[in-house]
Amino acid sequence: MTAMADAFTVGFVAAVAIAFVLALLRRIGRAREAREWLHTHGTLVEGEVILVWQENHGGYCVRYRFTPKGASEPIQRDEFAGCLAAAVPEAGAKVRVRYDPEAPERSLLAREI
Repeated sequence: MTAMADAFTVGFVAAVAIAFVLALLRRIGRAREAREWLHTHGTLVEGEVILVWQENHGGYCVRYRFTPKGASEPIQRDEFAGCLAAAVPEAGAKVRVRYDPEAPERSLLAREI
């Protein structure tokens, strides 16, 4: 290969890598905005923790269920709850859940204020 072809290849790979990183950052930003919207505007209901488990990386996950207002069946969701065992609710605990009334499967455990 010539030096010009090598430079083109390196430039192309760099442009693809930058585009990938920017797309990933945009997606992370949108996910953060969606979580913030749920925390501030989501409908608040009581839920119950069904299961708590520790992932291989040391963080804890929580499986909870809640019944949206007007629904006859509960929805079950899994959520990463953090790395501190003391901050993770126990199985059977009542928790506050915020959800999107137009898409109840979009939910999260409510932050304590």
